Amino acid sequence: MPKCIACAAFNFNFAAEQKQASPPPYHTGHGVAPLNCCDRMKLCQTLALSFFFLAGIHAQIPIEAGFFLGSTTYQGDLAEAHVEFSELHLAFGGTVRYHFNDKLKLRGNVIYGRISGTDRNAKDPGLFNRGWSYNSYIVEMSAIGEYHPWGRPREDNIGLYRQQVTPYVGGGVGLINFNPQIEVSNFRDVNKFPEPGAKSSSVSLPVIVGVTFDFSESFLASIEIGSRITFNDYLDGVSKNGNPKKNDLFIFGGVSFTYFVGYRPTFNL
Repeated sequence: MPKCIACAAFNFNFAAEQKQASPPPYHTGHGVAPLNCCDRMKLCQTLALSFFFLAGIHAQIPIEAGFFLGSTTYQGDLAEAHVEFSELHLAFGGTVRYHFNDKLKLRGNVIYGRISGTDRNAKDPGLFNRGWSYNSYIVEMSAIGEYHPWGRPREDNIGLYRQQVTPYVGGGVGLINFNPQIEVSNFRDVNKFPEPGAKSSSVSLPVIVGVTFDFSESFLASIEIGSRITFNDYLDGVSKNGNPKKNDLFIFGGVSFTYFVGYRPTFNL
């Protein structure tokens, strides 16, 4: 016997539909009985309770999460200038930031970008005529500590949210992976690459400056630029055939938009 009138109606309609529907020519799986309306209501209630339970947990954790969009470039053996604007490329990724208090925060990043360089940008005639170039993807996973010297609680003394703009500085450690593809203009240079001992991964040390715009209770935006110091001279695939005494580095710059996964009345822990 059905538990309610709605269940009876549902079972009647389902049976009618089963009679009308023609069976498929082949059947390799096992049939699954449909949920009646009571089971559906129980499932919805369970999901709703789970959602509110998780939301209650998140409400106690001052975490924001979002995405990064910007550009990247590099400095090395195939980039004579400090920043070659013609070699800027799109970069994007995800970020999560934890607030220890109003001034100290810890952030995790995963960022993907592309770096490139060419001798054709060089002013030195010897480098220009050499004609080497390269392209590579680059992926960084990093943990960065931020210091906001003018950070303050997001709510005033009576509990009302207030907007704020806070500059910050930071530093951390990361891991990078890359795969440079080198092109040469003279066939006699082909055998020089890949160089012996070339590596495709390295530790990086991010050093950043930025500004955070806390413009609503739930959303923030940040503008940031950061140099990544590396212990590797092979971001461009060139070391011994270039300047082996100086390691390569790269730069990420752009904007991030984040949403508070959890929000508490004040971040004064």
